[in-house]
Amino acid sequence: MTVDEQQLPEARVKILECLSPSPVAIDELVRQCDASPSVVLTVLLELELAGRIERQAGQKVALVG
Repeated sequence: MTVDEQQLPEARVKILECLSPSPVAIDELVRQCDASPSVVLTVLLELELAGRIERQAGQKVALVG
């Protein structure tokens, strides 16, 4: 999978808007944000490395307090 770098800035904004402290499925983020799975996973990895999200059971993610 390759990521279109031009899609990342807009995807970052959309994904952050869809995230909350309540866990949400990664598949649901892909649908809500209308972005490719590779773009969503790239942004989630960036957020995880920055300590802004945590992964939950069942392929879910949530914002860290």
